[in-house]
Amino acid sequence: MCVVTRERHPQDELVRLVLAPDGSVAVDYRARLPGRGAWVLPRRAELEKLERRPGMLTRHLGPDLDGGGLLEQVRAANLRATLDALTLAMRAGVLVGGKDGVRGALASDKALAVVLASDCSPRLAEDLRRRAEPKLVVELPLDSNALGARVGKGARSALALLRSKPGRKLLRELHRIDTLR
Repeated sequence: MCVVTRERHPQDELVRLVLAPDGSVAVDYRARLPGRGAWVLPRRAELEKLERRPGMLTRHLGPDLDGGGLLEQVRAANLRATLDALTLAMRAGVLVGGKDGVRGALASDKALAVVLASDCSPRLAEDLRRRAEPKLVVELPLDSNALGARVGKGARSALALLRSKPGRKLLRELHRIDTLR
């Protein structure tokens, strides 16, 4: 159950927070750290509310908590998970790169989402957003060289995630990036 909304959700839709040794709240993104934890929906509104009112965690983690910086901690953990999932998706062969490859995947309706580099040209980004609608389009904080290097290729301004079982984790992380903006 999310400590902010009090709504029940499957565990993979939530992020676990734990008490760090220094008394701050730490993000346990993979839900593997020992001790009691509290669960929250990884959305900007909920995390900002926790930052303003860390007392919401008192019942779960203990008194006198420092909830500052939660949003940025979750964003950083989400970016790491997204980059890992991006690498795995490329190894599984479910990413298509290059503007023509992405356009082709969108035209054939095989694409679930589009990933853009931070330095993607505005013209190409707008074209792909228009073609992808209503699919998810997410801009990562990586330039085209870093995005290409992450997937083991040359510079890539855009990638399309194809429908597949291995691509589900990446799709979930991309949705999280979108809700954390």
